[in-house]
Amino acid sequence: MVKKTVAVALLAAGWLGGSLLGGSLLGSTARAQAGEELGQNRGVIELRFTPTRFAQLAVWLESEDGERFATVRLTEAVARRGIGNRPGASQMNSGFHWPYGRREGVLPVWARRRASTPGASAWNRVIFQNRTTEGLASRTSADHSPDDYYCLSFDKARSSKDALDAVSCATQFSSDKGRFITEQDVSGGYAEPYENDDGVGFMRPLSLESLYPPRLDVRRCANGETGCLDHADVEHFAAHAREVMPEIDAVTMATAVGGVPQEIIFEVPAAWPAGAYRACVEANVEGDYNATWNETSFPTPRTPASTWDSWAMTFGYPYRGQPSVVYCADIELGGDEAMSFSVSEPTGTAGNWDMDNPTYGELRAMDAMTDDPVNAPGSGADRLLLMDGGDRLQVEVRPPRSCDGDQPPGAVDDFVIENHPDELHAHQFARLRFRAADDDHGVHRYDVRFSTDPIDENTFMQATPAKQATVEAEELLVPTEAQAGEMIRVDMGGLVMATHYFVAVRATDSCAGVGPIRVAEVTTTERIFATVTPCFVATAAYGSPLASEIGALRRFRDRYLMTHAVGRALVDAYYTVGPELAGVIARDESLRSLARWAMTPVVAVARMLAPE
Repeated sequence: MVKKTVAVALLAAGWLGGSLLGGSLLGSTARAQAGEELGQNRGVIELRFTPTRFAQLAVWLESEDGERFATVRLTEAVARRGIGNRPGASQMNSGFHWPYGRREGVLPVWARRRASTPGASAWNRVIFQNRTTEGLASRTSADHSPDDYYCLSFDKARSSKDALDAVSCATQFSSDKGRFITEQDVSGGYAEPYENDDGVGFMRPLSLESLYPPRLDVRRCANGETGCLDHADVEHFAAHAREVMPEIDAVTMATAVGGVPQEIIFEVPAAWPAGAYRACVEANVEGDYNATWNETSFPTPRTPASTWDSWAMTFGYPYRGQPSVVYCADIELGGDEAMSFSVSEPTGTAGNWDMDNPTYGELRAMDAMTDDPVNAPGSGADRLLLMDGGDRLQVEVRPPRSCDGDQPPGAVDDFVIENHPDELHAHQFARLRFRAADDDHGVHRYDVRFSTDPIDENTFMQATPAKQATVEAEELLVPTEAQAGEMIRVDMGGLVMATHYFVAVRATDSCAGVGPIRVAEVTTTERIFATVTPCFVATAAYGSPLASEIGALRRFRDRYLMTHAVGRALVDAYYTVGPELAGVIARDESLRSLARWAMTPVVAVARMLAPE
């Protein structure tokens, strides 16, 4: 259902309300794309929605006649990490930071509509360098180089679906970055192993083109470097991605934090005529199982025989749960007053993961898709969670004059970044602080990005969006409530050990105005390995640090307590008093028995919330 209301009073209230949600997302997309000044556009659009965890998202604006299309946001895994166009068969299993397998069904509606817009084009397809089949997860040739992001855990427990929010890359992985497929490959019948819905395997031919960009986050190892095994094409991945989609850096967003509201600002180009448009969000989550789409219905492929290696068939998990879901609001541009639109139900689903299906990228009915926010929150239709009032997507269209006279934010001051104080995480986390910027209507968002290359105003958008200080690659949330000049402190993650980084921050406002960047530098430490962190009191109570009860408590600690500041503070406090308390308990069997009794309900809750 779509609702429309004239909302001049709402606009005034929001405009005067100052700082918006700290979890909002904003970027100066239109300025980066077209270099337009405020007042020279068709208006400002604000999209609001709350995604579920691990969602891959595409946000776009399209004209009713299909002649105009603008990508507003695209999650980093697709835009920078190349999951839609990389080596590996499209049906290959998935796992934590899994390096291989083209996810051509990740955001098919966005992919097809973008490529169908007049003047748009596809990308060159990426395949393995010289392996005999796209179904090989392990190395069969000299084709690998160190990878700073992807890893492959050949441990069944660590590569399972249930372990996604509790693992990390234990050691640096060396991956095959691949190469572009050639006309000779295609004419020679180059193919990938593929199973149809009946479980019958065959070799599916591959085309020259892909609807998704290759990786932007890698560069080829230096020419002449000893042991450099990257193909020469790797050097051209990023330039090719930007050539096909020049705005790709400006629209890239980190994976959104599940359950945190997003607020995205977009300036409509002046060249777009007034009229009817659609604002759309496509959301996908690997492994979103239900009765129709699950690991039994779409299992790990095993045929044709000998085209999948044992690693591909044994490790990871079948990712093909429910396909992507799209939410579109019909909106109007060019009016003199602010208008609000909202959507409470999905517009439809992509319906499949198969690029060869004639319906690929077309919206289909929500048949067999889960729509139960109470019993299956975040699944199926609930990929965009219900907000207050029952909406899943809200769009506010502001006329150009709404930002007349707006002044962009000032610069942040006293920006410093330091090694993280926890030496066990200083190889991957850092702590930054700066003084809040000034803005005439309040800062909407602080955009933080990092790179191993120097960052300036021209290269800021090409740098990587900052992540939270967790094992998950989710967006860094910087609070915006601070008054100008107040100190803001936040921890960031997603870094690599023993690496020198440039980190830049700038403020943005609700009219898409951006302040100047400030840059600081930090070098991460070498990784410090520790023995399994003991749960002191529990170990004393159960007699062994490897007891199953202690495993449940560790999983609860890692999956829940260590993912936010309050939880980490509780863990730190426990580590301060735990050893002494454990020493007392360990010496007295009656105290050990009492401790086990007291911890029984705690362990039960931990097992329920953090299963193996």
